[in-house]
Amino acid sequence: MIDRTEAVTRARTYVSTLHWPGVEEMVLYEHAVLERPFGWIFFYNSRAFIESGRPEDAVVGNGPVVVDRRDGSVHVTGSTASFERFLDDYARSRSPGEPNE
Repeated sequence: MIDRTEAVTRARTYVSTLHWPGVEEMVLYEHAVLERPFGWIFFYNSRAFIESGRPEDAVVGNGPVVVDRRDGSVHVTGSTASFERFLDDYARSRSPGEPNE
């Protein structure tokens, strides 16, 4: 099991490896983290957008990531399907008896 601090570290590490054309750096929304029994959901965007709020600085197609509290694994939600559907499917995919809602 990992704690929130470790989850943030893993999410930051993952997001720092992402590259979009014309984007210098991707970063987490530090105050927009959702917690579920199975882990944490992190949202991210370009540093330029987070700092400026200007739509032209935003990236598109950057679905949030889930960090599983059980093992610290990082899972990409994607941006083509419903975010809530992904979370429901992910929760159902966990082993019986584990927190999943």
